[in-house]
Amino acid sequence: MASGVPTPENRNLFFAWSTYSTDYGTYARWYDEEHIPQVMDVPGMVGAQRFLISDTKPLPGVNSLDFGHLAIYEMEGSAEPFRAEVKRKLMSEEMVLPDFMDRPFKALFLAAVSEPFHAEGFADADDLDDRHLFFAWSRHTGDDATFAKWYDEEHIPQIMSAPGMLRAQRFEVSDVKPLPGVVTPDLGHLAIYETAGDLEGFRAEVKRQLISGEMVLPDFMIPPFSTMFLKPVSPFFLAGR
Repeated sequence: MASGVPTPENRNLFFAWSTYSTDYGTYARWYDEEHIPQVMDVPGMVGAQRFLISDTKPLPGVNSLDFGHLAIYEMEGSAEPFRAEVKRKLMSEEMVLPDFMDRPFKALFLAAVSEPFHAEGFADADDLDDRHLFFAWSRHTGDDATFAKWYDEEHIPQIMSAPGMLRAQRFEVSDVKPLPGVVTPDLGHLAIYETAGDLEGFRAEVKRQLISGEMVLPDFMIPPFSTMFLKPVSPFFLAGR
């Protein structure tokens, strides 16, 4: 695998959504030159990247969410060391959040609950700088095993055929305690789909499968899904670089 494309076996994520009152350039410089570097040496850190909602039209019938700017921090293993270090730096004021950041933040700690599904293009990728993301949150009735079996053996394999697919994986909120003072959205199970380049081909293929009846959502799924289409607004910052 190319050095710019990390593949953690025990993948954990921290999502930090935020809005701001300054100009975007000031905000982006603070994030890329000060904020992200402050946590890149935490044990287990893999990397970080920033995203905004893309202009891709939502899929029909979904609840399309927009919580603002999203920073994703990726870790190998538990996010506990990350949480402890961020809390320490905030309490010691070694890390200071500027006044232009709106409070409170929305944030989630997530842990993988499936193996990653890799498309052929993933092996050829040199980096993750241009990955675009589709988030699908869902809830279900019935037992977790039936839900997981459908997702891993039927639903994700159908979507892996979409143009540009790189990787897909399922996540749930982890047992890591939230950081103090943040809002933790209660959205349920999350499937993350990563594509190379924009999401238009991905959206068109998923819509086609749904309209044709090739993709059928079982009765145990509780509609509607909550979704986000996201575009990158920073490179993927690799830890240790």
